[in-house]
Amino acid sequence: MGEYEVAYTRSVVDFMMAEIESERVYDKVDEYRRALALFPDIGHRYDPHYEAARPPFPCRFIAVPDTPFTLYYTKDDARRRVVVFRIEHQRADPGVRFAGGLASN
Repeated sequence: MGEYEVAYTRSVVDFMMAEIESERVYDKVDEYRRALALFPDIGHRYDPHYEAARPPFPCRFIAVPDTPFTLYYTKDDARRRVVVFRIEHQRADPGVRFAGGLASN
């Protein structure tokens, strides 16, 4: 059936440019972007207990091993597209993860 297209939102690109200084970490995150193209269900369904940690749509997440980052993404099977809409440092407070809404991208 072929690979899914994987896109980053502008806020994810901005975060990566500002926060990821290590080429090794950047390469690891990119490795998981490529993995999502082949296996878009590799992440876990995101279903948090905190209301403020809930995005306004169903999504999945995957922690990127050997990095402090987690990717949050949506999957559209009809369009064969994955959109990574958030990257987050794993030390971030989950209680306010989406409290301010999502930035438009």
